[in-house]
Amino acid sequence: MTFGLRRTPHALVFAVVVLLTALLAPSALASHRAAGTTHKTSGSPAVVPGAMIAGRVPVIGAPDLGSGNLVYHGGPVMHTNTAYAIYWIPSGYTVSANYKTVIDGFLQNVAAASGSSSNVYASDTQYYDNNGSIAYNSTFAGSYTDTASFPANGCALYNGLTKCLSDSQLQAEITKVILARGWTRGPTSLFFLFTPRGVGSCDSPGSCAFTTFCAYHGYYGSGSTLTMYANQPYTAQFKASCGPMQSPNGDDADGTINVVSHEHNEAITDPTLSAWWDNAGYENGDKCAWIFGSPLGSTQYGQYNQVIGTGKYYLQEEWSNASSSCVQTYGSIGAPSISSFTPTQGTRGTLVTINGANLSGATSVTFGGAAATTFTVVSGSKITAKVPRLAVTGPIKVNTPGGTATSSSNFVVKPKIVSFSPASGPVGTLVTIQGGGFTGATAVSFNGVPATFTVVTAAKITAKVPFGAGTGLITIATPAGLATSPTGFTVT
Repeated sequence: MTFGLRRTPHALVFAVVVLLTALLAPSALASHRAAGTTHKTSGSPAVVPGAMIAGRVPVIGAPDLGSGNLVYHGGPVMHTNTAYAIYWIPSGYTVSANYKTVIDGFLQNVAAASGSSSNVYASDTQYYDNNGSIAYNSTFAGSYTDTASFPANGCALYNGLTKCLSDSQLQAEITKVILARGWTRGPTSLFFLFTPRGVGSCDSPGSCAFTTFCAYHGYYGSGSTLTMYANQPYTAQFKASCGPMQSPNGDDADGTINVVSHEHNEAITDPTLSAWWDNAGYENGDKCAWIFGSPLGSTQYGQYNQVIGTGKYYLQEEWSNASSSCVQTYGSIGAPSISSFTPTQGTRGTLVTINGANLSGATSVTFGGAAATTFTVVSGSKITAKVPRLAVTGPIKVNTPGGTATSSSNFVVKPKIVSFSPASGPVGTLVTIQGGGFTGATAVSFNGVPATFTVVTAAKITAKVPFGAGTGLITIATPAGLATSPTGFTVT
């Protein structure tokens, strides 16, 4: 499965690559960066300047929880996601009777259960990027079966397999199908590529399906060609290495679905290998690989531990920072509350720490109704946010999937002048003053001489240079305080 290959946390900040020797360890669960690739693999990460990341699901081994909670590294997450399935099955190759139907059904059920708190996908909602938190909002846009022949082997045959595909060959197939089907790629699309029995794949020499990994996710391209994808080999042909652990649907698809879930959750929280991983380089799926928790029941074929939509599945758990553990669900998110915030007043751009409860998964923070463009969910009880330019004195509000929390007291927005234009002019010149906290302004002066003015927004005032004004600073008075321009206006 593709339990994303993560790089060492400290190394990842600058560059990443995989330690191939570590990657070969069957028990390794971490993802790594491999030079020249953009996918994840299991193993301990190493640092190689300029390398991209690889993310794989390791073969079955002893669970390894990595090191501590996941840490945000500044990259994007998938706030919503659209999944596509590609089955590359040429003549002469086979999959089980219901393989495609069960996998398509799983992706449909994950989409149908969007917003639910009762399965592993809900755990992703506690993670975020600079544009807010992940929403459990999945779509399944369809599948396609390609019967075109495989190209010549892109890697050396091994373990009795009849075909070996390289990562570049897999990427070429994905691109071909996307263009032929008119599918949309970009930052919210994920393409799963499934190959049949007898087919292996290697992302680098000695790093191959069923020996080093069970699957992996990654990306290639940029801009309009940015393509997130997951390589999903036929896990049932090497059950000792890649499962399935249980088969509630009585089909080879069960083992593949477990690693699909692993890769799907990792891609949502770390699509371009620049967002969430722990201090050992492990993504949320890596930290819980081959940890399944308690079963909920059994079908006639085997146990299941997840009920998603109308389906029953046996899936690994995912990591939750909220509990610092692997979880099967994320539970019902309680109503959030704000107990305090510091400082209690400030200007535009001031960093405010908000304390409370059930703040995980926050989707927005507002100051007097103005949305903060920058905020960080530090934990379930703490958020930091910068006062936005249009903020006005009023309560702070935090919106989460569990509701909206409102502070019992107001945050006082003090005025601040950031700039003005023009920088000079004669008496009567209309000057535009930019900043924040201007709502309720009572006076505007040029070098101490009162001027006529208009409050356009909380961040903008226009004023005319008054008769008698001399070169000097502009000041704005509001009920919350006095703002002074950083430079003087020159009266000509």
